[in-house]
Amino acid sequence: MISALSAIWYILPAYIANASPVVLAKIVKNRHPIDFGAKFIDGKRILGDSKTIEGFFFGVAMGFLTGVVQGVVVDSVRTYVVRGLLLSLGAMLGDCLGSFIKRRLGLRPGKPAPFIDQTLFLLVAMLLAYLGGVYSLTMYQTLFLLVITPVLHVLSNVGAYLLKLKNVPW
Repeated sequence: MISALSAIWYILPAYIANASPVVLAKIVKNRHPIDFGAKFIDGKRILGDSKTIEGFFFGVAMGFLTGVVQGVVVDSVRTYVVRGLLLSLGAMLGDCLGSFIKRRLGLRPGKPAPFIDQTLFLLVAMLLAYLGGVYSLTMYQTLFLLVITPVLHVLSNVGAYLLKLKNVPW
């Protein structure tokens, strides 16, 4: 149980980063798409209107701040700051990659894509942390996160829907 909780503690900056843009979207109405409305070679939008500059940076900032708070709590600020930055940046890049893939598949923004929506942000976050030399989870913790994240993702989306932060429960 402690190993599972430490895995969630470890990945928390990525979770916070991934969830934060939904909150920002309710506060800031005039947001700017990351792709500036540009289309890919297939004629479809690169990412779509739902991936915004403001949301991307807000997500990274919230994940980074989560890492800072974690570092203060355990008295290891430097390690947690770097990890928080890499995990949150990876989560947001993974989320954008998911949108890119969904546009190629012809899925409109907001439409569900089960594996892509629930785990791609996590995989890219873990990859970036690994490449940055701050990945410290065991294989079992990694597998635990790959299993539990889709469940947590669905539950958090339903919660955001019930709180009227999202228009759909996925």
